Amino acid sequence: MTRSSLKDIKRTPAETERGDCSVILVGTWLALSMNATERYEGAWIHRCPDREDLISVVHARRADWILAGPELDDGDIQRLFSVAGAVRENVRLAILGHRRDWRRCDRWIRRGCRVYLDESVGPDRAVAAIRAAHTLGVNVMDRGFTEALRERATGPAPHLTRREREVLDLLRRGMRNREIAGALFVSENTVEYHMRHLLSKFSARNRLEVVERATALGLA
Repeated sequence: MTRSSLKDIKRTPAETERGDCSVILVGTWLALSMNATERYEGAWIHRCPDREDLISVVHARRADWILAGPELDDGDIQRLFSVAGAVRENVRLAILGHRRDWRRCDRWIRRGCRVYLDESVGPDRAVAAIRAAHTLGVNVMDRGFTEALRERATGPAPHLTRREREVLDLLRRGMRNREIAGALFVSENTVEYHMRHLLSKFSARNRLEVVERATALGLA
C-alpha cells in the first residue's frame, strides 16, 4: 500500500465523534458495493482488498471489528484475527458463513467469534447485529444457524424446575455462584446443588457448556 493511500484511509473526525464502529472487511461480500468505504447507521465498513495491508488498515482505521468473508478458511481467519489483535487489543471478530454450515458456526462461536451471519445478509442487518454485539456484549448468530444447532441438539430438552431456570438465567448473564446466591437470597451450597443438576441434565462438562446447550435448545 502506498503512502498516499494510507493517508486517504485515516479515520475522519466525524467518524470518531459519532462513536461509530469501525469494521474491516477481509474477503468478499456480494451484498456490499465495491466502494472502499461505506457508512451505515452506527458503523463504517472498510474494505481491505490485500491481506498484506491488514496491519496498516487496522491501525489507520482504529478497527473495532474484523469481518471475514465466506471464502476464507479457518486458518486464514485465525491468522488475520491474530494479526489484527496484535495491533488493536480489543478488536472483535465477525464472520460471514455459508447457509446451514452450522458446524463451522458452532466452532467459531466457541473460539470467540462474536457475530456469525449468513453470507447473503445485507449490510444494514449485518451492521445492526454487530452494533448489538458491540454495545450489549452478546454473541449474535443468524436465525438459520441457531435453528440448525437446535435441530441437531441430541435428545429432548430437559425439564427444569423454576429454581433451575432462575439459576440458568443468572448463569447466562455471567454471574458466579456467590453472585447468583445473593441475587436469589439462597446459600452458595444451594446454588452448587442446582448447578450440579444443570450439569447433569445438559450432559455438560462445565458452566459454559450448560449455557451453550441451553441456548441451542431454546432454553436460554
